[in-house]
Amino acid sequence: MSADIMPTTAPLLSILTYHSLDESHSTLSVEPSEFALQMSCLAERGIQGVSLREALAHRDQYGDWPDQTVVLTFDDGFANFYQTAFPVLESYGFTATVFVVTGRMGRNSNWDTPGIDSLPLLTWEQAAEVSNAGIEIGSHTRNHRDLRRCSAQEAKFEMSASRTDIENRLGEAVHSLAYPYGGINHLVQHLAAREFRAACTTELRRANGDALNLLPRIDMYYLKPLRRFANLVEGRLDSYLTVRRCGRLARRILVSASGAEQWSMR
Repeated sequence: MSADIMPTTAPLLSILTYHSLDESHSTLSVEPSEFALQMSCLAERGIQGVSLREALAHRDQYGDWPDQTVVLTFDDGFANFYQTAFPVLESYGFTATVFVVTGRMGRNSNWDTPGIDSLPLLTWEQAAEVSNAGIEIGSHTRNHRDLRRCSAQEAKFEMSASRTDIENRLGEAVHSLAYPYGGINHLVQHLAAREFRAACTTELRRANGDALNLLPRIDMYYLKPLRRFANLVEGRLDSYLTVRRCGRLARRILVSASGAEQWSMR
């Protein structure tokens, strides 16, 4: 069976999206204690946390997503991944994918996200250390620009330059991209498919037979209560995610109709 055709009975894959692990209680943060409980919840249920690269390798070999597995992704490459998440992941033998903004490594996240504090980002040395331990380093572009607002040349540069940065600095192939702000259009999707094996959106659902440049993910903003997280990994949260996804889409339509800027997918 082709790796691009999923069987109808294939397991659905939860690709989880984290950003910062801190105590700010912002819409992009998860408290370190909550994260530790979530990883313990996975381990207690015999569910493995893996990188997107590993999930793709399983799909290539067997034609479907791995069962009893969630993909752990971290957008922006905050330094607190190294300080907080990495030790917890290592303790359970989990891996993850960290999507870094290569033009800001070792600096702060001072791109334009209203209501979100600027935070330190991973250094290249920290990225190399976690990469050597099995963490996948993916692209979140060079400068965290909304690719919908870029020309074709600019969008291509944001993707290809970030991929080259990682390859040159870490000496490893780059397989995946996360679209900044979840911003996609037909041009952006096409460019991503040429530059990367897979690309992640912010569409709020589990992955099934999706095109690899349009992989949905589940934002941890909606799963902070541990019971809700447990329901997700046990496969019992799809209806809730559908309601949330429809509500978010309705808000986006209202914002677009009002002419306001849409920077957040929430």
